[in-house]
Order: sequence, then structure tokens, then C-alpha cells
Amino acid sequence: MILDRDNSYATADDNREEEIGLLHEDLDEEWDFERGKAPHRNYKYTETSVTGYERQNVVTKTYKSRFWILFLAAFLCWIHTLQWSTWGPISESMNAAFPGWGPSTVALMVNWGTIMYVLCVAPLCWGMQRYGLRAGVVTSAAFMAIGTGLRCLTKQTPTFTILCHICAILVGGASALALTTPMVIANDWFPQNERTTATAIILGISQLGSLGSFLEPTFIRLPGPGVTKEDIQDDVMNLVYAGAIMSAVLLLALLVYYPSKPPKPPSLSSTTERVEFIPGLASVIRNKKLLLIVAIYGTFVGPPVAWITVLNFSVLPLGFHQGKAMWMGVTAVLVSSLSPVAAGRINDLLQGHIKTLIVTLMLGTTAFCYWFLLISYGVVEVTEWQVYVSTVGICACNYAAMPLFFEVAVDIAFPISDILVMGVMTAADCLVSTLFLTAYSIPNAGYLWIPSTMIFTSGIGIIPMLLLKFNNTRALIDNQIRVDSPYYK
Repeated sequence: MILDRDNSYATADDNREEEIGLLHEDLDEEWDFERGKAPHRNYKYTETSVTGYERQNVVTKTYKSRFWILFLAAFLCWIHTLQWSTWGPISESMNAAFPGWGPSTVALMVNWGTIMYVLCVAPLCWGMQRYGLRAGVVTSAAFMAIGTGLRCLTKQTPTFTILCHICAILVGGASALALTTPMVIANDWFPQNERTTATAIILGISQLGSLGSFLEPTFIRLPGPGVTKEDIQDDVMNLVYAGAIMSAVLLLALLVYYPSKPPKPPSLSSTTERVEFIPGLASVIRNKKLLLIVAIYGTFVGPPVAWITVLNFSVLPLGFHQGKAMWMGVTAVLVSSLSPVAAGRINDLLQGHIKTLIVTLMLGTTAFCYWFLLISYGVVEVTEWQVYVSTVGICACNYAAMPLFFEVAVDIAFPISDILVMGVMTAADCLVSTLFLTAYSIPNAGYLWIPSTMIFTSGIGIIPMLLLKFNNTRALIDNQIRVDSPYYK
């Protein structure tokens, strides 16, 4: 159980003193905890010779309010994604209406999100672990409300451009909290058979934020006959006003009601006291399996996530301008918002096959990237349907693997805090995304390097993933299976 200063789970007998002990006798040596130096962990169960773990006064319960918590967290991630990917789909219009808004500026606007995440993830995740989920979510929403509000002050350049940079920086800081909440909410509010699904729903709705940005060309006019620079600027200002209003409404809803955790836990494993932030961070650094998962995840997820925000630049040389690129992005986002939910639900229903699911999705992503490479180099005839299918396939397989990677990482790291694990995982893909987007600023580099890079990053982790062995630790605890039983594999 994470023992917040102002919030702890209720038990059947609040007056009964909690037993203090370790999960089991033989902790994974990669945790590198010594008995005398490890922080106390107060477990609500004790090991027996029959079942392995026996409940001790733990009353588990699920609340209907968990769906409200899930919805607001998903809406927070949706707005974050929308603001993070605002400028790529309307890059042609921005370049015509605002001097200096070329590919490097658009890429930097996106890159601010990944840069600020890497810089802010450690202190902000420490604060959320210390002060609770509510404090982290409200802070994230406040950052976005302030940033989106600043952009509304003027449309005069260069002031507008400067304010957009400030907004991108604040949104990037908010991401350090918003993107680490899915696993925390799933663990603290949802039972075992809903955890991966809950994480996947947040990630799927978050991906729909890109759908909003790809629909922007429907009301942001393209430069052309009868369209003045002022017309496009007015359209853009209407866009930023809408973003500011949505951010303000979300912040108000979070302030009204958003508790950190329910009165009673949803599962046995969620009552486990997690390791404090600094010792947990040290344990992460020493946990070889976890570091391998982080490296595989970051390399695999980062480039496609960044690529979809600047898809225009990849399909323009193929003859598809802003209007058609918009519908490619819309289709890719719609499918990839559903794919993680499907993958998460399959994992919840067919537990024990998560590695097979991950490897299959990694192979699928690599195959679709190879297809897009053949199209880009003219080996395969450039047709609209092939560009559509390859683009959608890359995004769908990539996003579907995300909740599965998170589930594996939290199990490997257990009992390290979910906040810390999510922070490290997302920092890895943000770091890779930053490097990927930075390449767009290289003069005369073109865009043919993109598909080959994504083939490499998608495929390089497949063999290490196949060789990796890990245990479904939390499922074993929730199902009260003995550690030395044949089911503990």
C-alpha cells in the first residue's frame, strides 16, 4: 500500500495493528534490496503453507466512481495529445500565415513536449508519489490551462510564436504527470481483470487527441486564391481559443471532484506499500530486466508516435498534400485508438500470453514500416490505398503494444511505484522521439531516412523480447498463488 500522508486504505478492522513483512523470502536479486536497508512494506496478507498468501482483514471493493476517474484522466491525456500535435497537420497554413513557421519550427513545437518530459519527469513524479494522484492530475491540468490561455493574447508575430513556444513548454511539463497516470489509476481503482483494459482505454482516448489535430484542416484554410494571410490567422486564433476553453473546463472538473484513491482497494496487490521514490529509482537503475524493457519500449514506441504528428512531411513527396494527409492521419488515429483497447482486453481475458502479444505487434509494426519504405523509394507503385494501409498499420500495431509493455514493466519492477515505472518508461520513448524529431532540422536531409529508421527501431527489440523471462507478480498475489507453486513461472 502506498502510504500517503493524507490518504490510506480502510480495512475491516482499523484498530488492528498491521503486520510488517516482506512479500516472500527470496526477493529478486535485481531489486538489490537488503533486508536491513529496505524500507518497511506493510502487506495486508501473510504467507501460509497452503495458499501462499492469505488475506488479513483486507476488504476489496470496486466503485462506480472509478469510471469518472478514468474519464477525466483520459480527457486530460486527450487534451494533452491534441495540444502537443496541434501544428503538424496545418503546417502549410502556418507557414503561409505566420513568418518563420517552416518544418523546423513545427518539429520544435512537437519536440518541446518530449524535451520537457525528460527534464520534468523525475521531480514531478516524485511530487505525485508524495502528494497523491489528485495533486499530480490537477497540476498537469493547470499547466495546460495556463499555456493554452497565453496563446490567446495576440496573433501578432513574433509575439504569437513566442507564446506558442511557452505553451508547448508548459504542455510538455504537464505531460510528465498526465502520461504517468494510466497505470496508477488502473492499479488503485480497477480490479485485476480490468487493469490492462483501463490503461488501454486511457491510451486509446489519448490517441484520439491526434484525431482532433488531424481534423484541423477542415476549418483552417489553405493558402490560395481568395484566402488572405489574415483569414488564416483568424482561423488559427479560433483554434487556440477552443483549446483554452477545453483546458479550463477540465481544470474546473478536476477541482470539483477527483480523489487520489478509493476508500477500499480494488485488489490485493494494490494494498502493497510501494518503495519510496529515491530507493525505487536506485532499484530501477539496478534492475536489468526492467532496464531492458525500458530500452525496448522506448526504441520501439518513440519514432512512430513522433512520426504521426508530422506525417505531412513524409507523404508530401508522394503527392499527398495537407488535405489528403489529414484523412490518412484521421484513419490512423481512429484505428490506433481502438487497437490498444482490443489488445488490453485480450490480455485481461487470456492472461499468461502477454509476451506473445507484444512480439506479434512488434513484428506487425516492422512489416508495415517495411511496406512504407518500399512505397517511399518507389519499389512499389505509389497508390493511395497502400499509403493508407501501411500508415494505419504502423500506428495501430505500435499503439496496441503500449499497455502491454506497461503491464510487463510494472510486474517486473513490483513493488516499485507505478508512477516511477510509468515515468521511466515514457521518458524513454520521449527521449527517442526527441532524437527522431531533431533530425527534421538537419538541412537538406530530405525524408527518405524516416521509414528505414522506423524499420530499425521497430525490429531491433524483437529478439531481446523473445529471450526475456518475467513473472506476473501482481496476478499471483491477487490470485493468492504460492510463489513455489507450478503456476509461478
